[in-house]
Amino acid sequence: MEMLEQLLKKIKSNKAQRIFLFRLMMSFVGVSGKRTMRNCARYAGMTEHTIARQMKKEFDFLELNTEIIKEVPKGRHRIAAQDATHITKAGSETHGVDFYWKGTAGRAEKGLEIDVISVIEIGEKKTASTLSAKQTPANPIPKKERSKKKKPTEKTRIDFYVEHVKSAIYKLIELGIRYMTIDSFGAKEKYVTGVISLGLHVISKLRKDARLRRLYTGKQKTRGRKRKFDTGRIDATDFVNLLIIKILEQNIELTSCIGYSVSLKRQIKIVRVRKLESNGNYCDAFLFSTDLAQDTFEIYEFYTARFQIEFIFRDAKNFTGLNDCQSRDAQRLHYHFNASLTALNLVKLQDIQSQKNQNKSIPFSMTNYARQYHTEIVINRFISMFDLDPTLIKLHPQYKNFLEFANVKH
Repeated sequence: MEMLEQLLKKIKSNKAQRIFLFRLMMSFVGVSGKRTMRNCARYAGMTEHTIARQMKKEFDFLELNTEIIKEVPKGRHRIAAQDATHITKAGSETHGVDFYWKGTAGRAEKGLEIDVISVIEIGEKKTASTLSAKQTPANPIPKKERSKKKKPTEKTRIDFYVEHVKSAIYKLIELGIRYMTIDSFGAKEKYVTGVISLGLHVISKLRKDARLRRLYTGKQKTRGRKRKFDTGRIDATDFVNLLIIKILEQNIELTSCIGYSVSLKRQIKIVRVRKLESNGNYCDAFLFSTDLAQDTFEIYEFYTARFQIEFIFRDAKNFTGLNDCQSRDAQRLHYHFNASLTALNLVKLQDIQSQKNQNKSIPFSMTNYARQYHTEIVINRFISMFDLDPTLIKLHPQYKNFLEFANVKH
């Protein structure tokens, strides 16, 4: 976590905030058990009241995450991905409690939801880092009183997702990002138009029943309104005689065309992804990009890279306590969620720099770092309690090996 001290000096923060954040990050990674304020207090050398008081203060995690991402070696491409994840939370007085979609259960369940914007580096490896996280606001209307049809003036969750992108757009532009990827939930006119107005292109997945119209390319009349569309809808026959890009190791064929999406109210580049299944049948999926000049394979590559954001959710929930916040206050929830995701960013950056220094290329293991940080916390407490010389111990040639004694060796 030495790099955290250097990064905190680049942003506006006072000494008390820097000390607190350093200890909190160490405990979020190295704690044994849940990352609640009470449990973290046992490991961080602070009281539970101190942690609660510090979490009530505002901190610019967007700025800190931007500095972390700048330290990650840039790949061939750098894109952004946006997705939301369900946070399990009981009770009725917690800020933002509502019914949100939970993918693992396949239905909407009561709890919290956070919307995350991540930055993905695409190179020899794909690395995702969190840029910004915000809690999705609850619907002010009780569930029993909600009508299926929303009023035009009523704000939806799509509006919130677009506003979240807007709040981080200057950092996205600073990082040189031009493309935002999102799952099929984002394939809506309101979202696509909102993100394009901010200067980004959208890559997403179309519904199977999406209405796509052929563009008219024939001779136009000399008088009257110009003809925009050909007869019929775009279907599988429109991809037959086009250039095919084959990905042999995955049994995938890519073909593309440009058409008009009725629901999105704009021209898009459509990519048909055809995969040969083990039973001999073909399975089709349709991706799209609002950048009509974008390369076909690039659209496929960017959309599949979007899945890296799911690994952020997995590791943060399992290792840095994304699901463990015990507070009901809005500001403390926001602080906890962002601190959890930033702690994961720092560990990933540490792993990248460590592999670079050792000239290695091995899979990232959050389990190893959780064990390593736990051991370091115990050693620091041992040194403090017995009034030992930390320099003598930490400069010993075997100190690093001792920290890694329980790690899985690759």
